[in-house]
Amino acid sequence: MKKSILIVLGFVVLVVLALPGTALAKGLGEDKIVTGGIFTLGSGETLDGSLIIFGGVVTLETDSKVKGDVVLVGGTVTIDGIVEGDVVGVGGVVTLEDNASLESNLTTVAAALNRDVNAKVAGQVITGIQVPFKFSGFRGIQPSNLPDIQAQISPLWSVMWFLFSTFLWAALAALLVMFLPNPTTRTAQAIFTQPLLAGGLGLFTAVVAPLLLIAVAITIIGIPISLLGVLILVIAWVLGFVAVGLEIGQRIGKTFSRDWPLAVAAGVGTFVLALVVNGVDVLLPCIGWMVPALVGILAVGGVLLSRFGTQSYPTYRGMGQVSVERKAMTPPEIAGEEVSNEPPVDSL
Repeated sequence: MKKSILIVLGFVVLVVLALPGTALAKGLGEDKIVTGGIFTLGSGETLDGSLIIFGGVVTLETDSKVKGDVVLVGGTVTIDGIVEGDVVGVGGVVTLEDNASLESNLTTVAAALNRDVNAKVAGQVITGIQVPFKFSGFRGIQPSNLPDIQAQISPLWSVMWFLFSTFLWAALAALLVMFLPNPTTRTAQAIFTQPLLAGGLGLFTAVVAPLLLIAVAITIIGIPISLLGVLILVIAWVLGFVAVGLEIGQRIGKTFSRDWPLAVAAGVGTFVLALVVNGVDVLLPCIGWMVPALVGILAVGGVLLSRFGTQSYPTYRGMGQVSVERKAMTPPEIAGEEVSNEPPVDSL
């Protein structure tokens, strides 16, 4: 189980960078990643590594063998062969045919399981999740006849919630850039051209803004104003976070020599950014908060520098500098007509 979770986390960044369809992860041994495509492991064929499926349709035919794990995140997998590792299904459909033989555990979370009576599972079969709290009755009512129920959430559920929130950030970034491309681009430009200034302004805002909002909220009349200020700060943080993700996505695209649209670059970059920021916070709880705080400070500072993306930063040119765009010369021919250099003749 733990090995399956690590496989999902290890390959998820590569999945979003891959083109739609079926892809073979080169340089990762014999592991196979299927993203939104169709893959069939034929009869008698053997996959030496693990099989990771994101929204694809996979069939393991009779006498086929997977020596690693099979992890399904959405999509469909039909197993009629041998799987030596764990089989994990999160969403989608897992089908075990009569010749299926699983030599380890089978786990499904929010996934449909179709199992033939002749299918063999050597390990445990875990389906669904249980509520992670202890029920002690309502206030004032002691349920003396009820059993003491206490269960723990599977670690896989925490991993899937982590991935779901990361994908949600990517989708939000793509939609935001799709409808507001210019403000997001201006904000990203302000953050990456003036990182120190953006960081300083963001840090100042992080220190002063809470004090001002609390002071305003002391009076009843000021409570709506304080709530409006909190909403503005949240919007600034989201816009700045997406702007940082947009810049990261564009640089990733250049690294792979791909000219992605802004929405795609924002989705990929924000996914990677959210994965790193949240991952560091989870893996290093003591000091992991520093990375999200730094990104948030830069994000808010860049939004304020660009005035919520309404104008580019810097907004002025130095004294004595002349705009190059205004001095651009027009060609001597316009719409196929020659322009005469002779002075105009006054009409009588």
